[in-house]
Amino acid sequence: MNPMSAVVLWPADLTDLEGICYGWKQPLVCVAGVIATTDSAEAERMVTLASLRSEWSAVRQMFSSDPVVLGHCRSRSSEGRSLEFSFLDDSQNLEVGQLLVYRRHKRSSMRFYSFNFSELDILPSQESEGSDTRNVVALANESLAADFTRLGSSPKRKGAVFDAEVLSQANLAHLLAAIVEKEATSSDAPSNPSAGAPEPTGRGESPPPSRTTPITPSSSANIIATIYGASRRFSSTMEQCDIRYEQGLYVSREVSYVYKDKARTVHSISKYIKFHNCVWLVLNDVIIGVAFGSFLCENKQFFAQWLHYGLQTYLIDGMREALLWLNSWPAGLKLNTELSQFYCHSLVGLVSVWGWLLEHAAPCFPALVWLIGVGGCCGMTMIVSLLSDSLGLLMAHLYVCYYLSATVFSHQLGLAGSLWNLFRGKRYNVLRNRIDSWDYDMDQLLLGTILFTLLAFLLPTVLTYYALFATARLSVIIVHAMFDTITALLNHFPLFALLLRLKDPLRLPGGVFIQRSKTGPLLLSSQPAPLSSIFRHYAHLARRLITHYHPLRMLRQLASGRLLSPISREAIRYSMVPTEDVLKR
Repeated sequence: MNPMSAVVLWPADLTDLEGICYGWKQPLVCVAGVIATTDSAEAERMVTLASLRSEWSAVRQMFSSDPVVLGHCRSRSSEGRSLEFSFLDDSQNLEVGQLLVYRRHKRSSMRFYSFNFSELDILPSQESEGSDTRNVVALANESLAADFTRLGSSPKRKGAVFDAEVLSQANLAHLLAAIVEKEATSSDAPSNPSAGAPEPTGRGESPPPSRTTPITPSSSANIIATIYGASRRFSSTMEQCDIRYEQGLYVSREVSYVYKDKARTVHSISKYIKFHNCVWLVLNDVIIGVAFGSFLCENKQFFAQWLHYGLQTYLIDGMREALLWLNSWPAGLKLNTELSQFYCHSLVGLVSVWGWLLEHAAPCFPALVWLIGVGGCCGMTMIVSLLSDSLGLLMAHLYVCYYLSATVFSHQLGLAGSLWNLFRGKRYNVLRNRIDSWDYDMDQLLLGTILFTLLAFLLPTVLTYYALFATARLSVIIVHAMFDTITALLNHFPLFALLLRLKDPLRLPGGVFIQRSKTGPLLLSSQPAPLSSIFRHYAHLARRLITHYHPLRMLRQLASGRLLSPISREAIRYSMVPTEDVLKR
């Protein structure tokens, strides 16, 4: 029977050795180590005992087969450039077809091979992750199938499947070699495979939470949950408190697993990076918040006076003067006198009442600034959230005026659309949700003409006052957009991963590639993750912010009379607690 040509993965640190090699035969032949002995039975006993130890049981489910003895082997380094390897045991019926050298990473170094970057996967879904992985696997398989010693030929090799299991074997080869070496040194002592390590947890995941009997919430609990949910929708501070609570819950759940895990699989290293990234974000957020909060508390009188002056000058007196200016035919624009006076007197009265309230609340402004500064103990994000809520509260009169003017303008646009259908002989079919042809009577056409005349004379006045408060509302929305961007930046910045990328790029692999030299075997190397992969979730956040605050979208909403509102706070946050779907994967 002819020997089978196989792709063999050989550790780069094993040279000038001869003995019995062990590892895996599926999907590729991966050599994990060499035992310097000629006794096959003793080698099989060591490998069997090593596969029964609890350290290996914790990662056993990552492989489709157990490590086995591959046979007698001999490696020889030639001029430091090439490596010759051959099996001496004919019973294995194997022949080296392609030699691929890899590096056995120690668990303490936390380096590993990976087809793509998935360490800070805080996104709900990654549509392109599967396709990227398949592309890398296809390129690796083509490299293994190519025979570089024959120009112009690339025969296909059966069984040369370079998949994620092969990378898992290369990542955990050093762990298996360490266990086998420990068995070799302690062969005289009785082995206890179930002692000294945690129970196996599949892919290195933390044990699932225990199931408890669900407790039916009372009516008061439902009311509290409803109020809490409503407060999160309308208050940036409550949303930030919920984010901080979620981060604390995540840290408390993961701290015991991260520091007690001994498997050091790819999944556990990924959780280690995400855990420390969350801790670093919270600590840096608190440090910046305490520093800026102390600055606010020490200068609360100055900021209170500046706040009172800005509110009174620009938001009260400025809006009152703008309304009076619009009522006096600005720039020669002759508005409807009666409607303009109604708008002016009503809105000036509303602004004056709010100015009176702010004047009486001015003595409390230092306490407000001090309260915002004290919120820095919970982080800079809490200060930004308090500033966002304070901005919305202090400018409530502008929102009320904008809401009233936008409502009138929207109704007039709807009336103009109905009259347009009337003059075209059309009408809107409510049941079928479409525009149908219709024959109108003379009285209906006459009434439509009268309404159109009234609309044509009143619309410029309504549009003028709407443009004033729409501009003011747009300015407030821009400030809210700045606050939302800062909050998203501080809550989800990949600080730990970025510093890790600068310190040790191989701890954040972004793929694998096979180097081909003119002489010698192929070398499996890991390429660092690009910065675009580390910041890929910021692309999602930026896309959501840009989509919501896009100038064309804002202009369409202003032109149609729809209300402008800040982006939903749930749209710019990612949950740190995994969902049920993530836990099942």
